[in-house]
Parts: sequence; C-alpha cells; structure tokens
Amino acid sequence: MTKIILAQSLWDKFISSVLPFLPQLITALLIVAIGLPVARYLQKKCIKKIQGNGDPTLKRFLINLIYILTVVFIGISALTTVGIASVSLLTVLGAASLAIGLALKDFLSNIAAGFVLIFLRPFKVGDYIGVQSAAGTVTEINLFMTVLNTLGNETLFIPNNQLVTNSITNFTHNNVRRLDINVGIDYGADIKKVREILLQEMTAHEQTQNDPPPIVVVQNLGDNSIQLIARLWVEKDYYTQIKYDLLERFKISLDAANITIPFPQLTVHLSKNENEYSPKINESSRDR
Repeated sequence: MTKIILAQSLWDKFISSVLPFLPQLITALLIVAIGLPVARYLQKKCIKKIQGNGDPTLKRFLINLIYILTVVFIGISALTTVGIASVSLLTVLGAASLAIGLALKDFLSNIAAGFVLIFLRPFKVGDYIGVQSAAGTVTEINLFMTVLNTLGNETLFIPNNQLVTNSITNFTHNNVRRLDINVGIDYGADIKKVREILLQEMTAHEQTQNDPPPIVVVQNLGDNSIQLIARLWVEKDYYTQIKYDLLERFKISLDAANITIPFPQLTVHLSKNENEYSPKINESSRDR
C-alpha cells in the first residue's frame, strides 16, 4: 500500500511539473514535425531550380549544406520554444566543445575535409579517380562522404577524410592520356617488321592522337620473348575502347604476318622407371 501511495505521489509531482510546459513541448514537436518535411521540400526545390546550371560538384555540396543548416535552425527553434534560450544553449555547447569535439572527431573531420575537396578541387563530379584500392567515377561530393560508381556499376561511399589524407589518382584530369600496350614476340621475329605492323594499326585507328606520334620500343629481353611497348596518346573518353580495339587488331595483324606470340611451355621428362617422372619447365617457348 505504501508503494502505491509513493508511486501516486511521484506521478502527481511529474504531472504538476510537466503540465506548465506541455503547450511549449507540443509546439516544439510541431516545429520539428513540420520543419523537417519543409526542409526536405526546400532541398528538392533547390535541386530543380539549379538543375543544369553551374558546377554540378558545387551545386550538390551547397544543397546538402543548406539542408543541414535548415535542420539545425529547426532544432534550435524547437529548443528555444521549450524554454531553453539560444544564448544559454550556445554557452553550454561552448563549455562542452572539447568533449563534443573528441566525441565527434571523425564526424567533424569529414565535414572539414568536404570543404577542402570543394575549394581545392582535386577532382569534380564526373571524374574517374582512384584512391588506395578503390576506383570509380565521382557521382556526388557531400559534407560527409564522396560517392563513386565503379566500372562494375557498384556504388562506393568513401569518407571525405580518407580522400584528403591519402593520395588520389585522377585519371581524367587531363584531356589526353598515354596508353601503353605490352606485346611479346618470339626471339626469331623481325623487330622492324613487327614495329611497322603495330605502328600501322595505331595510326590507322581513328581516335589516335598524332601529336606526339605513336612509337614502338623494346622494353625488355625476357626469358621467353622480346617485350615491346606500343605507346600512343588518346583522348580520355576513348582510353579503354582504344586499348581493346588495338589488342584485337595487333593479334589479327601479327597472325596474318606469321609472327607468333610465345608462351611458356611445360615439358615432362620420363625416367627409365615408368612409375617415376621428373617435370621441368622448358626455358624456351612454343609458338601459338
């Protein structure tokens, strides 16, 4: 019986404490309930308003920034309605800034890194970049992360801080890229004839840049073949397609000229005892 009376007393005190603030609490909840959809609506309107105008990298970043600032404003308005003064709130946040900074260190570092990426512009939306073991086309740069789309149509979400603290390779920063294709030929093949065939195929391709002109050089004298490099300069948009085209054309043209591409051959030597054998890798190569 005593416990019931105690519980009833605590409940009455709670109700008497909350009732004076109930109108403000309901108003604050309404501000949040209405404000968040409005913020999302404004974000969508901003996207439609600036669609096709200006830099897509900066546009998306600013839209996300505006949305987050709007949400923060809604939160402060709701707290002020409850009775927490904005000045008091800022004072508390200032006093707790060290603890908040330590707790949100990674979160805040990603925001700072986002501003660095936007202002320094090591890459932009549409560029194909590589960072560590990841590579893809940049589709979005927001406050917290950068979104990449891989060649396999996979979506990568990379925190901005990783992009700032690691080396980035921007494959499409320049309009023209150098393409190197390795070609191995037999030691008995005529290098000059092979060079003539490869140069002919490279210059005949409609997307090849003639300045600087394509070249073919000997890269290495390997164990099984002479390693050549067919080097040319191409526009970045055609890099992959030209590589695939020339690999096929090189093979067809070399076969037509009876020039073989060697590969390692495995030779098995049998001993006098038929139950024993000794496999060895032949140092020579066999023609295809």
